Amino acid sequence: MLDRTVALARTVSRSLTGKFVAVALVFLIVPVILYSKFAEADAERQAFLLRALQAEGLLVAQDLRPSLASSSGRSLLDVARVVHDLSADQMRVKLLLRPAGQSDSFFLVASNPPVEAANLDEERRRLDAAGVLPRLDESCDGDRTLSMRYEAASGAEELLTSMSPLHSPAGCWVVLTSYATGDLLGASLARPFTEAPEVQLALGFYGLMALLIVLTVVGTLFDLKGFARVARNIREGGAFGKPSFAAIAAVPELRPVAREFDRMVATLDASASALREAAEDNAHAFKAPIAAITQAIEPLRDMAGTDQRANQAVAAIHHALKRLGSLVQAVRRLDEAAAEVMSSRLQPQNLGRLAIQMTEAYDRVSLARGVRVAIQADDHAMVSATAESLETVIENLLDNAISFSPKGSTVHVTVRREGRRVTLAVADEGPGVPVDQLGSIFRRNFSYRPKDHETEGAEHSGIGLAVVRRTVELLGGEVGAENLQSQGFRVYLAFPAA
Repeated sequence: MLDRTVALARTVSRSLTGKFVAVALVFLIVPVILYSKFAEADAERQAFLLRALQAEGLLVAQDLRPSLASSSGRSLLDVARVVHDLSADQMRVKLLLRPAGQSDSFFLVASNPPVEAANLDEERRRLDAAGVLPRLDESCDGDRTLSMRYEAASGAEELLTSMSPLHSPAGCWVVLTSYATGDLLGASLARPFTEAPEVQLALGFYGLMALLIVLTVVGTLFDLKGFARVARNIREGGAFGKPSFAAIAAVPELRPVAREFDRMVATLDASASALREAAEDNAHAFKAPIAAITQAIEPLRDMAGTDQRANQAVAAIHHALKRLGSLVQAVRRLDEAAAEVMSSRLQPQNLGRLAIQMTEAYDRVSLARGVRVAIQADDHAMVSATAESLETVIENLLDNAISFSPKGSTVHVTVRREGRRVTLAVADEGPGVPVDQLGSIFRRNFSYRPKDHETEGAEHSGIGLAVVRRTVELLGGEVGAENLQSQGFRVYLAFPAA
């Protein structure tokens, strides 16, 4: 379990997709952390600013205290003038009075900026709608720090920051301080920090950086998937260079790699053509000398007469020629099989149905030798291959198994779909293969055959299983062989499921 965990961690750490997911998590987590920290800092800043503005409101109220304490001897016009003189550039001041002996009636005495007489009722209504008037009674019992928005009668939106009470013989005076949300201080209090230009600029750069990283990773993944698609088309269809790797490479840094892939594909294409041509050329090149030697043997046979040694020499030459001819044809088969798989178009093939058709034909032929061929096959055992390559594989396996099978025995063929693999196994009831020879049976020109299984007049070149191995491996599969516990021998193949 630990090994699997370590292997998975190593794979994820090396995976481009894994790194992209990790970067995406960082890009998601960092803003959350920064937002929480900035929100805390902004809350502290606003609380500090509100306390400062409340203190400023208290100073305004203290400056008004002497005038309000003697207001009975001065006109309210003088009080309004004092309010105007005390107002700062951005701070707005409203002075309200609750006359002595009353509990719920407040009058707007002075304001800066001033409120037109025609707008007094509208101003009162807006203050009441914003919840300011219900709090005025409470303010007479102590200062209140506020952060309340309301729209003044002039239409400008204001942010109330403090209510400061002053008590005099005339009643309870309340000094309201506010700032327009369009001013610097009002905007810094009313506007969330996320709406600040510098924060939005930083978010824009952060988003741009994230977008660039996403485009880089997605572009690279897109190119890699395109490479895989082209490679699959080449493997399945033999479409060398259509399209080329370089043609689909959008990332400039991947184009040198793509061009090297194209050169490699061109080399493979040339190798497949050269292999096929060499197989044909070699077969033709050997055919004429072999035919000439074969014809030259006949006069020697006549001249040998009854000379035993001469007849043995002629027989040895004749046997060697047959062996040589068999090897030439076998090598041609091997090279042609490899070239055919390399250059042909691979398509989904039903290995189970093909195996059933071929085993039925072999069963009718091998019955004359006293050997039966039986099969069990799944119906949906699909593999990517050519019908000719699969026929070559099954043909060589059945020929090999039947040649080793004694009379009255059965060759068992099984085709199974196992997850993402399709397996083919051919088992006979013959003598098997010595353990020390198992590793060599798929080698070219290797042939193990006990004396009692030699077929008269037949030449065994040791190419059949080599053809099987090369064909299966070119199709992306694996081959193996083993002796059965009771008696017999089994060859098994595994293909990627289509």
